[in-house]
Amino acid sequence: MSTSASRTPRARIAPPPRPTPLALLVLSAAAGLDAGSVAVLNSALPALGTEFGAPPRTLSWAVSGYALAFAGLLLAGGALADRFPRRRVLTAGLLALAFGALPAVAATDFWMVAAGRVLQGAGAAITIPAATALVADLHPAGPARSRALGVFASAQAGSYGAGLVLGGVLTGAAGWRLVFAVQGAAALLTALAAVRALPLGAPDRGRRVDPVGGAALVATVVLLVLGADLLSHRGAGRLFAVTALAGAAGAGALWWRRGGDALLDRALLRIAAVRTSAATAVAFYFCVNGSLFFVPLYLQDVRGMSPAASGLAVLPVSAAVTVTALLAGRLLERVGARAVLTAGLLLTGGGVSMWCLTGAQSPYWWPVFAGLVVTGVGQGLAFPALTVLGLRGVPQARQGAASAVTATALQIGSGLGPAVLAGAASVAGSSVLAGQHVAFAAAAGVVFLAGGVVVGVRRAW
Repeated sequence: MSTSASRTPRARIAPPPRPTPLALLVLSAAAGLDAGSVAVLNSALPALGTEFGAPPRTLSWAVSGYALAFAGLLLAGGALADRFPRRRVLTAGLLALAFGALPAVAATDFWMVAAGRVLQGAGAAITIPAATALVADLHPAGPARSRALGVFASAQAGSYGAGLVLGGVLTGAAGWRLVFAVQGAAALLTALAAVRALPLGAPDRGRRVDPVGGAALVATVVLLVLGADLLSHRGAGRLFAVTALAGAAGAGALWWRRGGDALLDRALLRIAAVRTSAATAVAFYFCVNGSLFFVPLYLQDVRGMSPAASGLAVLPVSAAVTVTALLAGRLLERVGARAVLTAGLLLTGGGVSMWCLTGAQSPYWWPVFAGLVVTGVGQGLAFPALTVLGLRGVPQARQGAASAVTATALQIGSGLGPAVLAGAASVAGSSVLAGQHVAFAAAAGVVFLAGGVVVGVRRAW
């Protein structure tokens, strides 16, 4: 005799999606569009400023607008990736990147370009957490995921280096508008490929977001990055920086008091690996972005190189990151994330320390080139290890938000590094070169300290 339970059909559990090389290629391309879209604009900025008569301070908003939207909305992008099908979230971010190029291509005023860059920054903030979470969905924790994340990180580094060169080529061939046209076309093609190559992903629709707390968290990150960026200014800029940082503290306190799930589930911060990854990411990018801010200044102001020549001179760091990140996946499975991350941090600090030996007549190959290679190797090890660590112990349904925590921490460090080190260089240095040496030493000291903390923290491993 059959029972009602026996007549009830059993729910089918969908098998996990199978990873394919094409899927990883599409996800790597999506992540590379963010890194490439930052670098590709560098060579186009002078021509853009000439056409619109924009002074450097105004022109910087083509970069700052992107960075603020990206940093401020990363956590929102992570929340979207955990609440909606991840392929759709990824596709929406890529389409925002593509449509953000349209105002720039058709711009009759500089602020149309800046508005398009803000939209592109928002698109990148949605794209990166969804892409990272999909890599984790497709590759189970262990050696397969480590190798995939190595390829993923390598694509971002390679895209940055390629963007530096491609921006100059496109601008020289047909003007700066072609740079945005190629950006938009690449994002659109990647979105179409994502629809064909990637699984949809299961959403978690049972969670609700507190809009007030979410807005407070976005304001916290935006004001923190903006305030850090303005710290190196003088007069009204310095006053605005202090005001922005105070506003960030107030917004952060409001978010913390709201509790609940305001874009970022605070339970994620109770996971030791997530906390360690975020804190290390701030220190790591404080050093990386802060020190690389000074290398072109040394090459141009002290050595007398042209901007184009100094850009090519810094390119080896991207090549070193790309190659090392490809190898990092195998190292992660052999020796573990802790050892790889520690080695990466120490090599990064060691490479930056070499630049303290620069002189007015130092040859390029030593210590600039040597430091770029050593620093690039360190970055290539640290990037994948940070990503692996930031997802360790995180439930699959929360991996989008967890990846956004690490990415946001990197952006905060990226904003703090140049501002704080520029202030240290101006106060402590008796000359331009001496100030740069102070900045390099401080940057190396911060990342060495982070490496020591990673060695000492055991619960995250």
